[in-house]
Amino acid sequence: MPLFVLVHYEYESDQDLKFSSSSLSMTLLSGFLGTLSLLLSSGSSDEREGLYNSTMTLTSKTTSSSSRRHAAIPTKTIGYDVSGGAVNMPLIGAGTWQYNDTIAYESVCKAFKAGYTFVDTALGYGNQVGVGNAIKDCWKGSREELFVMTKIPGGLSASEALVAHEQNLHELDLTYVDHVMTHFPSDWHVSPERSTREQRQEEWMALENIYYRGLSRSIGISHYCPRHIDDVMDIATVNPSINQVEYHVGSGDVDGVMDKCAENGITFMSFSPLCGPCQFNAKDSLINGDLVTEIANKHGAGVSGSQVALRFIVQQALDARSFVGGVIPKSNNYDHIVSNADIFSFELGEDDMRRLHAASQPAAEGGDCDVP
Repeated sequence: MPLFVLVHYEYESDQDLKFSSSSLSMTLLSGFLGTLSLLLSSGSSDEREGLYNSTMTLTSKTTSSSSRRHAAIPTKTIGYDVSGGAVNMPLIGAGTWQYNDTIAYESVCKAFKAGYTFVDTALGYGNQVGVGNAIKDCWKGSREELFVMTKIPGGLSASEALVAHEQNLHELDLTYVDHVMTHFPSDWHVSPERSTREQRQEEWMALENIYYRGLSRSIGISHYCPRHIDDVMDIATVNPSINQVEYHVGSGDVDGVMDKCAENGITFMSFSPLCGPCQFNAKDSLINGDLVTEIANKHGAGVSGSQVALRFIVQQALDARSFVGGVIPKSNNYDHIVSNADIFSFELGEDDMRRLHAASQPAAEGGDCDVP
């Protein structure tokens, strides 16, 4: 009987605090985690950062991979803001899907420490307060050096969309973001009245309003199939910068949308680059499965299977002719965050890329094109 595992492109549990039962009773552990959650969500910036630094001390592990300096993170121009400035998106960012405010704060602070300059979140994730606090406490560069991506729900009216983005900015405590997209071509329930061409067009025009007012430097879509893109392109005065779709080794072009993005000058961006929502046989894992491990071994002891899977996507993005964008893996383990970004110091060969393109497992989950 084959062994199936569920992976959320994460190497360990979301909670990476490790405590010995001999040194901390369960009562003390519960109290500590309660205090951590309270302070990270509502405490002062000094309290949050102090507790975060204490947590980093408790959980840090000194390894050669975490201390190794990785190559600088390249960027890709995805469009131009309302003032004509190029919008340059780093090719790797910190994902936060399924994290609450506390874990989002921890993971984003660790990502900043590791040199990341890009964070991805969404109104629907319910963690933007934590992300905003991490930006406030842990980001040491200028606002212009940080790329913040977020999303509003799909299926919204114009007024609902504007209110949703106001909520984004309020939760993140920012005056603008670098990219905002509509999260889905309808609401998540695919309600008939919120799953129409007219609804997508109304919400897109609200995103253009957000763009023209400088509240987001670029705007885009997610989970959109070719006919959904046509709905937008028929009325757009601002070209969508990104279509974010599940894409990874084994997925292929699950929604048949890659050529459509290329034809319309839309950057095709991967989510779930390590196949987060997938169920698959363990040998097909994109972290330590047979194919990615075999290819990793060809590139030396410092390269892992997960790095191969991430490099597969960004190597396509590094081609100046390509419309493929970067990746947003997530982790709350500092060593893994560092490792995920260390994908620009090696290059996959033509045969490596051919084999990775040809893989059919782990398969992606279709269904977006079922939305009317």
